[in-house]
Amino acid sequence: MAGRRDELLPPELLDGLGDLEWVGRLVARGLGPGIHRSAFVGLGEDFEHHRPYQQGDDLRHLDWKLLARTDRLYVRRYRETTNLPTTFIIDASPSMDFAGVEEGSGGLTKLRFAALLVAALGRLGRNAGDLPGLAVTGGSGGEPLHLLPPRPGREAWHHFLHTLDTLEAGEASPLAPVLTRVGELGRRGGRIILLSDFLEEDGGRELWTQAGHLRARGDEVTAIRILTPDELGEGLEVDGLFADPEAPDAPVPGRPRGDEGYRERLSAYYTLLARNLEERGVQWWEARTTDPLLPLLRGWLRGQGPP
Repeated sequence: MAGRRDELLPPELLDGLGDLEWVGRLVARGLGPGIHRSAFVGLGEDFEHHRPYQQGDDLRHLDWKLLARTDRLYVRRYRETTNLPTTFIIDASPSMDFAGVEEGSGGLTKLRFAALLVAALGRLGRNAGDLPGLAVTGGSGGEPLHLLPPRPGREAWHHFLHTLDTLEAGEASPLAPVLTRVGELGRRGGRIILLSDFLEEDGGRELWTQAGHLRARGDEVTAIRILTPDELGEGLEVDGLFADPEAPDAPVPGRPRGDEGYRERLSAYYTLLARNLEERGVQWWEARTTDPLLPLLRGWLRGQGPP
């Protein structure tokens, strides 16, 4: 871990290690113990910072003195000191089985990148005493492909890692039903982290509605959007014929990098989705499949957002 750690842990290197247990340990060690006692800021005993009130926040944590001084609503945030059940929801729809088409894309699908992220975040949470669980979309009829409730113990952790390591894309499936199922099985006040490209047929309306319900009952909810550089319009200078993997019989000609309208449409879609989620108290993070994990996670866990 000597030298510049940020450059030593690109996702393709971590994937090449072939052991998600080792990946999680390596990333957790690289982040160091001083960032947070837990992987996320929560509602514990040690004050961390203020942030503007969001719909769904517990009114008991409003800072009334600050309201009197500023005439604005702020919530006191604390370092998490309790053991929280944390369920990771991974989107395993066919669109997540895409790694980009240009040389240098890293060769990682969005689904594999999500698995690496979850291994690292799961290790950070487990080091803090939290209980990791996993739900994977893509089953028939909207049911999860995999559903592992948060459980203590080494056997549960190894099952969690094995499931991550063997993930394969399933059927096209919206996120909202799995989010609902996780909420029904979990207790109030848990933590839910969604990892997806969030290409929802309804634009995400069912998703942000259900996420709002969970926030209102006291759950922490975080959405991590994962895209390849190609999808962001950062590559693909040549013309191409593109097909939605969930609708392969309807190819569309395009040139993302040379089409100014492409980036505008993409930005408009995700801006609307992120705004509706954030208005309901959901944290919104973004990642590329080529992002080195250490600086990415360091920015998130320090509350600075993506670097």
